[in-house]
Amino acid sequence: MTVLKQVKFDKINSVITEMLPLEVRELQPHEVRVATKFMGVCGSEIHVLHDGHPFAKPPMVPGHEVCVEVLEVGSAVTGIQVGDPAVLDPIMACMECPACKREQYNLCEPPQVAGFRAPGFGKSELVVPAHNVHVASKSIPMEQLALAEVIACGTHCVDRVPQENRGKVLIIGAGTIGLSVIQAAFIKNFKEIHVIEPDPGKRKLAEKYGAYATYAIGELPEDERFDAVIDVVSTQATLAQSLVQVRAGGTVVIMGVPSKPVELNLGPVQRFERDIRSSGMYVSKDWDVAVEWLKQGLFKTEDMITDVFAVEDADKAYQRAQEADSIKVLIKF
Repeated sequence: MTVLKQVKFDKINSVITEMLPLEVRELQPHEVRVATKFMGVCGSEIHVLHDGHPFAKPPMVPGHEVCVEVLEVGSAVTGIQVGDPAVLDPIMACMECPACKREQYNLCEPPQVAGFRAPGFGKSELVVPAHNVHVASKSIPMEQLALAEVIACGTHCVDRVPQENRGKVLIIGAGTIGLSVIQAAFIKNFKEIHVIEPDPGKRKLAEKYGAYATYAIGELPEDERFDAVIDVVSTQATLAQSLVQVRAGGTVVIMGVPSKPVELNLGPVQRFERDIRSSGMYVSKDWDVAVEWLKQGLFKTEDMITDVFAVEDADKAYQRAQEADSIKVLIKF
């Protein structure tokens, strides 16, 4: 009997690995069957695990950061072959709404994302729509390919900054996503990257990945001004600081997911034409950029992956991901 290995939040604060009989169904014409190789643990899943997410609740299968190998393709699928390494876009778009018609699948409402409103990718074998599959080069190690989702977030975020404001930028937060944003800004030739991050080790990594200067909390002078501020934390305090430290005519990008409502002083925003924008996940081209950066070695993966756990030890992986010095924890299937 073939076994399906599945990570599951069986209840609040509990992670198990299930071994289930694998049920193989016939593919629809536009579907692809894949074998999961690695899955990244995301901070948003930690919120789900602890019952801190607004709608995703245990019991459920998590997972939206995966790299895979193609096992089978439907009769109408083109451009994807058996044996291809690939990454999966977790946005299960309706393909019918105005946003989807514009290929802005990240704006499809209500959002159906694997591991949240849609079934998670935390399984050893999956069947997905072909348009969610992005083929990668076989030259990219699978462990590195598992970072593609994080990279897609980073490149989409920095693209939200207008070209004229890509000079002196402040990035608040240098966790996994923050480090990806830093690298994306560096690759896309932002002129001067400044970073606020409380952890000394992560500040050092930020400098390694292209930061011009880094600061602990409270070290950056309040009168320092930036063409753009990217807030990867998005608390009341960091968003208020973003609006103070962006110059007149500058851009603030809200990248972090606010855990609760915040109040902003919009007077100086209105008077001095400070623009507030947001960055929500990614679109198809961001995945292609991510894969290409990995292929060319432009995105530095060393030190990004702190630990790799076997799927049987998924509970340990989620524990490790909650420690302060963790960056990206992978689960190997």
